[in-house]
Parts: sequence; structure tokens; C-alpha cells
Amino acid sequence: MVNFAVWLDGVILKIDLTDSLYKIYKGDKISLPITYDINDDWLKIYDQIREVELAILSPYDETTTKTILERINLKPSYVIVNRGRTKPSKEPYRILIEVSRWDPLQIVTLASSPLDLLSARFFDSRIKVICVKRYQDCSKYSPFLYSANLEDAISSLKRLKVIR
Repeated sequence: MVNFAVWLDGVILKIDLTDSLYKIYKGDKISLPITYDINDDWLKIYDQIREVELAILSPYDETTTKTILERINLKPSYVIVNRGRTKPSKEPYRILIEVSRWDPLQIVTLASSPLDLLSARFFDSRIKVICVKRYQDCSKYSPFLYSANLEDAISSLKRLKVIR
């Protein structure tokens, strides 16, 4: 059984936080911008993956993440928020595995940024990362799949028999 981990920023929300998160990683003190706009392809594939366990990985703090999820009407099985280190860091995946008890080999991460992919790699290189082309190019970091949009990504996962 496959479990999905999905990054809130970039995959679900129409926002690219890569540069801001990298500045924070380097030590800058900045606030992350927020949006409630959802990518159209997320709405189309959410119905296809909602029957499996879904974890949302968020670069935002708990309060902000909760507000966003309520506003966009998303109720995942697990929500992993920023507790000091978000990405690039293995911390979100360490917490996810701790609370969910998922096997890293059974995790498919939907990502849109090189930082998303690096976070998975820092924790366990066996996690399947599907990088969707949005704002940044993460193909150079060797994702499991690289796709133009989420619909194509899900179709490819079905063709490869990773999901049904």
C-alpha cells in the first residue's frame, strides 16, 4: 500500500517558497508569504488519492498551516508542520515516520522544488519523489518521476503500477 506525502507549498498552493526557505536555511530572519490559491491540477487528482493515507508536509508553523488547511478544506491523515527546521532538512520526514509508522519504501512524495526533493533524500533516498514542474526545476536531483503536472504524474504512477 502506497502512502502519499505532499508538500503544501508549490504542489497544492500556487506559491513558490524556494528562495525564501533557502534564505531562512542560510540564517536570514524572514516571514514566509501565504496564499490560499490552489493549483487546478491538485483539485483534479485529490479525489484520486484521497482514499489512501495522506500526509501534508508544510513549511509553515502549526497555526498558519491549520488556517490554510481549513480555508482550502483539506483534511489529511497527518499534518507535519515546521518545528524549527523545514526544508531542506530531514526533519519533516523523521517526524512523519515517527507519527505515522510508514515504511519509507511505501511513501510517494509529491514535490515541486529542489528543496522538497533534498529533504526526502536527506532522510531516506528510497522515498519515491515525484517532482512536478511548477516554478523550479528539480530534475537535476534525480526524482523518481518528473512530470509536467499532477495528472500526468498520477497517470505515470498507475502505468508503473506504483498505485492502482
